[in-house]
Amino acid sequence: MPRKIFIQILLLFYTSLILGQIRKQPNIQFETDYFNAVDHWVVLPQKTAELNYLLGYIFLDEIVGFTFTFHSELSIDSFSNWKLQPNSQYYISKRTLDMKTPPVYILKDEQIAALHLPEKPLWLKLDDERQKTPEDLVLLGYHYNKVQKSDLALPFLESAYSLKPKAKNLIFELSFAYNSLGEYEKAIALLKSELKQDMKNYMLYRELGYALLQLNEFEEAEKVYELGMKMCLNTNQQREMAIDMAQTFYAIKDEKRFEKWATILRK
Repeated sequence: MPRKIFIQILLLFYTSLILGQIRKQPNIQFETDYFNAVDHWVVLPQKTAELNYLLGYIFLDEIVGFTFTFHSELSIDSFSNWKLQPNSQYYISKRTLDMKTPPVYILKDEQIAALHLPEKPLWLKLDDERQKTPEDLVLLGYHYNKVQKSDLALPFLESAYSLKPKAKNLIFELSFAYNSLGEYEKAIALLKSELKQDMKNYMLYRELGYALLQLNEFEEAEKVYELGMKMCLNTNQQREMAIDMAQTFYAIKDEKRFEKWATILRK
């Protein structure tokens, strides 16, 4: 075989191989965190190239948290377009998502239309018509607070507060959200009012102390933390509060108070 023809065949082989590898992957970026993809059709990334991708819908369940509900598998055609695989399942398959979940891809409107998907799964649409109770709203806010998305938690929690200010765990979650968003005055007003009724809740003291520290109200914050530690029987939480105070006074170079809290911490 002439050398020139051999080289052309070799180049054709490698070109085909490279294109084949490229076509195994869709032209998309998996870059959206699951908690920012709530109420969206998404595709999960796959670790193995030979596997089909998983298509599903992410929603927030007030009990278990962020959830992926499986719809079907997706393969990729020769033009790098999604191709929906037949789904023979007659049951709903769900998977709870957590911080180990990798970023996902949110389908665009035109992709949803091309795959003939509904706006959202029918069973979920029916569930959305159910009136959310204040307790449900608190749980939804809790799940967003847990992943440091208090900006998304706040609407649920403020709505719950307008409906039922005494709903279980509401004041803690709402004050936590305010503190996370830097709205310390709102957190302080809320917590001081609540502590008149719930004087033994050490977590409220901790949130109040934190808010006061951010406003440089060191003396008042110290008194609040001391009260909180007296109410707390959990040594891990006591240790965390002592660490908060020791770190604060170390940072502002208050040697006397730092040594006081360092001693408490050592005990």
